[in-house]
Amino acid sequence: MIVIDKWTRTEVRALRVAALRITQEEFAETLGFSVETIQKWERKTRADRPVVRKSAAALDEQLRRLDASQLERFRAALANAPALQDGHSVRSGTVISGADESPRIGDLGTVAWEVEDDVKRREFGKLATVGAVAIFLPESRGRIGESDVQRLLAGVDALDQEDQRTGGARLVDVAVEKLAHATDWLETGAFDPATGNAFTRATGELAVLAGWLAYDADRHPLARRCFADAMALATEANDSDLIAHTCLYAALQSCSLTRADLGGSPYKALQLSNRARDLMRGRPPGRIHALIAVREAQAYDLLGDRAAFGRAIATAWRELDQAMQFEPLEEVPQWLRFVTYSEIADHEARGYADLGDLRRSVELYASAVDRPAGVRNATIVRAWSAATRARLGDISGALEQGFPALVDLSAIASTRILRRFEPVRTAVDQLPAGVDFRDLYDSLAQKAITA
Repeated sequence: MIVIDKWTRTEVRALRVAALRITQEEFAETLGFSVETIQKWERKTRADRPVVRKSAAALDEQLRRLDASQLERFRAALANAPALQDGHSVRSGTVISGADESPRIGDLGTVAWEVEDDVKRREFGKLATVGAVAIFLPESRGRIGESDVQRLLAGVDALDQEDQRTGGARLVDVAVEKLAHATDWLETGAFDPATGNAFTRATGELAVLAGWLAYDADRHPLARRCFADAMALATEANDSDLIAHTCLYAALQSCSLTRADLGGSPYKALQLSNRARDLMRGRPPGRIHALIAVREAQAYDLLGDRAAFGRAIATAWRELDQAMQFEPLEEVPQWLRFVTYSEIADHEARGYADLGDLRRSVELYASAVDRPAGVRNATIVRAWSAATRARLGDISGALEQGFPALVDLSAIASTRILRRFEPVRTAVDQLPAGVDFRDLYDSLAQKAITA
């Protein structure tokens, strides 16, 4: 029997990742707590601030429910944790713990690599199988009906949800393959006008998602082609929502390429954002208006227009406040559900960094990292926070923010997010305190190259 004296972030992650092999969302549902609480446990708990009372009791109960193989994985993860001053001991089936630092590569033994990779392979394999057999379209050509439209839309939603779990790099090839298949159906299939328009719109949604996944994988030429396909399909279907959707994702890519000095244009991003605003003018309060304002703010900060940036980001906050009051979540399209207070806080902090006000950016990130967000979006926010601290010269703060986020990134295939850590990697290149960060970053970078 294993007994935990103190539940810290090391033990919590070992239980979730090594033993149970589940996401933070699934762990939260299993224990009956919010995702935000799980994230807090995995980021902030330590020997002098462990999980306590009912929360600790829930973790104890989950530990007691582990089967033999799960218990062995949990034991191995903690046994491989580095020896700390008040560290772990695994003897005679009893664990007395009190880790007092951020999880390091060794903290979870093989979890960050073999275990997480195995989980991702299994989950991705299931998705690909379902997508090919059930969710997406059958291979044979024929008459397109409403059921085919719904099947295609269901496939887009499934890919979108899986993207939140595993990142775009593992999904982009599946999405592009399905996009080619759907486009071929449009070219060769038979359908009535109404069904044809609906199928065209659904194919356009798949094209936008494929573009986003390619963008997340840093495959920018492919992303541009997908966004161009989406725009053509949206125009063909005369669908204003799809045009706006495409404009906002293309604007994001343009801003990112500008920031990385890879050929983007903030003027193009502003043009795309303005087109989306014109199309959505007169629509009731909703997250779409907040996202448009965020994209405008991104373009203005890259143009160095601080006043315009301030106005746009203030509009984003105001529009999201309105949306939270008047737009029920069940009415929000899947692709807009990431527009939260955390998303706007991230872009506000990022904007001040682009404008050269690093101290203001760090201050804003200090509150942004604690706002509720999904695991991937939380990882992005902490990556930007760490990078900004590194640019400001706060190396210890950059490692404190960056290393746990980098550990979380080992479960997400996103080259885009990994690139966010480059300033931290550069800053700790010769520092003994940065050895764990360097090792993990370099391993993830190598995996991204060979993937």
